[in-house]
Amino acid sequence: MRKTQDAFDRQYVGTTTYAAEAPAIRLDDETEQYRVLSHKRADLWEETAFALVAESGDHDVLLWTAGYIIKGQGRRVWIDEDAVEHDIMLIAVPKANRGKMTDNNFVRAGWHPTERLQPRKLRIERTHDRVVWHFEDHRFVARPPVWEAQGLFAGVDLDLRFSQVGQPIWHWGHFADAETSDRAGYDVFADVDGTLATAGRTFEIRNGHGVREHILVGQSADPIRNLPAPRVMYWLYLTKDDVGINFFRPGIVDIGAVYVGERAIKYNPAANQGAISFETTEHWHDPRSATCLPIRWHLTMTSTECVVDLDISCHGRAYSFWHGDAGTRMYCYLLCTANGALSLSDGRTVAFEDHVMLNSFNRTILVKSETLDGPVY
Repeated sequence: MRKTQDAFDRQYVGTTTYAAEAPAIRLDDETEQYRVLSHKRADLWEETAFALVAESGDHDVLLWTAGYIIKGQGRRVWIDEDAVEHDIMLIAVPKANRGKMTDNNFVRAGWHPTERLQPRKLRIERTHDRVVWHFEDHRFVARPPVWEAQGLFAGVDLDLRFSQVGQPIWHWGHFADAETSDRAGYDVFADVDGTLATAGRTFEIRNGHGVREHILVGQSADPIRNLPAPRVMYWLYLTKDDVGINFFRPGIVDIGAVYVGERAIKYNPAANQGAISFETTEHWHDPRSATCLPIRWHLTMTSTECVVDLDISCHGRAYSFWHGDAGTRMYCYLLCTANGALSLSDGRTVAFEDHVMLNSFNRTILVKSETLDGPVY
C-alpha cells in the first residue's frame, strides 16, 4: 500500500509548470471536461471552485464555494455512481480576534452525502462569450479572465467578481493531457470585488484576495488511500499587489511557487528546486470538532531568486468531513494572517503585516475497516 500512496504524491514532483507552458485560460477550458477520462469505467470528480479572503469593515472574511461532478464507475471511491456536490463554507470573524482562536460560528452546507444532488440539478450553459454552471439558484459564471459567483445558497447571497491577476497556474496539467496524466486543471489568483450577504448582514468586498480553480482528477485520486494517517495535506495562498505565494503539501512532498507579475519562481525540493520548510508551532483544542487543530506555522521557501519567510496565525476555522468508500477525511479551512517578508534577488522586498490569507489542511480521521494488524484500505 505504501508504494501506491507514495506514487500519488510523487506525481507532483514532475508537474511543476513554468511560465512558458502556462497558456491563457480559454472558454473551452470552462465547460465540463470529465469526458476526456474513462468516465464509464472509472471513478472521477471534476471541481469548479472559488476561494476568497478579505477585510470587510471590522471583520475578516473567508469563503470557499465549489461544485463537483462525481462519477463512480470504478471501485466507487466517491460512493455515488453519478452525482453532483455543491458546497459552501463561510467564516466572518472580528479583526479584533486576530492572533487568537475562539470557537467561531461558520456557514457550512453541501458536504454531507445526504446533500448530494441528482446530475440533472446541474445545468451547464455555454454562449459565445461565457460558460455558466447553474446549481439551482447559485451560478458560477466564467468569462476568462473574469469569473463571477452569483446567487443564493445556504442563506448566503453572493455577488462577487474575480478578476485574474498574473498568469494561470497549471500545476495539475492541461485538460488535453488528462487521459494520460489522470488529472488536469488550473488555479488563478484574482482580485475580488462585490458583496456577500447572510444573517441580515452584508459584507462589502473591495480588493479581496481570491483564487479561481477548475480541476479534474481520475481513478488515481483517492482521498483516504492516498492520505493515510498521520499524513496531512496543506494548501495555502496569499497575495499582495502583483505578488502571489502558494504552498502545497499533498502528503509527503512540498511544492511552492512565488508569482511576481508574469514571473514564476518554483520551489520543488524533491526535484532539486529550492528548499521549503513548513512547521506547525502551535495547536488548539477545538471544542466543536474535538480535534487538536494546528493554528500557527512558520513557512520558509528559499531559492537563489527569492526567499519567503512568514509567521502564519489562524483566527477563524470552518470544517467538514468528506466521506469515501474507505473512510472519512476532515477538511478544514483556516482564516489566517501572515507576518514576515518576501525578498527577491533584485533587492525588492515585500512586507506582510497582519495580512489576511487562506490556509487549509485535511487528513484522514477514520478508516472504515480497522483490524489488530492495522487499517485495511
